[in-house]
Amino acid sequence: MKTKTTLSPPEVSFALSIATQRDACKANRSSRHSTKMSGFGVHFVGVIGELCFRKVYGGKMNVDILPEGDSHRADIVLADGRNVEVKSRTWNSPDPIVIFEMDELDTLEHCSMVQVALPDIGVVWPIWDREFILRHSEKKDFGYGERLAFHPERHMAAS
Repeated sequence: MKTKTTLSPPEVSFALSIATQRDACKANRSSRHSTKMSGFGVHFVGVIGELCFRKVYGGKMNVDILPEGDSHRADIVLADGRNVEVKSRTWNSPDPIVIFEMDELDTLEHCSMVQVALPDIGVVWPIWDREFILRHSEKKDFGYGERLAFHPERHMAAS
């Protein structure tokens, strides 16, 4: 089931602060893959998605500011101990895609997607485990190297 949530102005302000800090400290700025927004924009969408996810599922959000990135560490740790990577997307098509780097699933335990409508709305998807994602992903090249592509809408009944 998908859950729509809206962030408060203080939550959006917090997201702006974290995104600004994460973007300002990045040592490798070429690692963000977006032709539609800046590195700051990518960070902002990501933090908005993480806050929306946390509003629906709870848990502790990773707010570390790391120059080399988080090496795919969990974005949220839930009360039951599950580590969740939150994939935030502004692409709101009827068949959204969650894209994983090839080595990302080596450390990922659980994942969710949030479809973000800036500045404050998110549609939070269910939590999937690594095995489910691997079973339902396909290899695809989007023009910047081979990735794993997962289409959650196609597998909603099974999740």
